[in-house]
Amino acid sequence: MAKVKLGVIGLGQQGNAYANFLQEGKISNMELGGAICDHDPQKRKLAEERYPETPFYENYLDMLESKNVNAIVTCVPHYLHPEMGGIEALKRDIHALLEKPAGVYTKQVREINEFAKQKPHLTYAIMFNQRTNKLYQKVKEIIDNGEIGKIRRTNWIITTWWRPQGYYDQGTWRATWDGEGGGVLVNQAPTPN
Repeated sequence: MAKVKLGVIGLGQQGNAYANFLQEGKISNMELGGAICDHDPQKRKLAEERYPETPFYENYLDMLESKNVNAIVTCVPHYLHPEMGGIEALKRDIHALLEKPAGVYTKQVREINEFAKQKPHLTYAIMFNQRTNKLYQKVKEIIDNGEIGKIRRTNWIITTWWRPQGYYDQGTWRATWDGEGGGVLVNQAPTPN
């Protein structure tokens, strides 16, 4: 089976994590040989140092049109996920993984979900990074089997998982209503149905 050539859109903290996983061979059927995209000139320099064999693009549409990728992951501000990672990739028959959340506005996410249904031969997914956590799997099981009755309200209190100020300083969109569509809660606490 041919390896999937992943394109990383956005070479910030998360984009670098994906690129490093691939460069280190941690995902056996995937390679970074696809491309990296970021509009920041500093990120180009970083990519040239860390991933010298990987094509770099400043414009995600150029990357999608390059034929260098057959799958992408979005690592850009949340409000860009539907357009950059979803619709435009799927239009070009490129598999798409959107980092959480899939978008800022419900309407946009519904639109991409509906569009993805028209492309059943492609993999379209939204990253939920806590989905394999045994604790959350157990909570879901308890809810699904009705053990505690119908849920009317929930509170989520986690005091061991927080972001330092430096995380928010990485982008002016972080923890804002405009950038994340719901501030910190939307960024830190999305869950799949």
